Amino acid sequence: MALIAFVLNFIWENLHAGLYNEYNLFMKSIYFLGCTIGDVVLTFIIYGLVAVVLKDKYWIRNFNFKILLIVLIMASLVSLTAEWVAVELDFWSYNERMPVVPFLDIGLSPFLAIIVNPILSFICARKIVFS
Repeated sequence: MALIAFVLNFIWENLHAGLYNEYNLFMKSIYFLGCTIGDVVLTFIIYGLVAVVLKDKYWIRNFNFKILLIVLIMASLVSLTAEWVAVELDFWSYNERMPVVPFLDIGLSPFLAIIVNPILSFICARKIVFS
């Protein structure tokens, strides 16, 4: 699952790079790698939170619509928290092209990344391991 999450998040980081203020090339490559690794960690945190809620560390075997809703809730909370903290600590800043989530003042693209990519990672991992 880590490899799947890494690839998906690395692609996403590169695709939405134009929505952030510019950094020099060296810093940008460090940011992409660091952010990708951070996103993989967040994927595992989401997995763990869902495991706690469901009281089942192997919940991915039974991934269904009910579990998907729990994953969406956990991923949304983790995403909101992580992006808000990163912006407040000035880890990065958005340029004028970044759509912002109303009332939350966080970027839509990074917010969605920590919702969409973990779900895709879980679905792919389940298909690979349990098929």
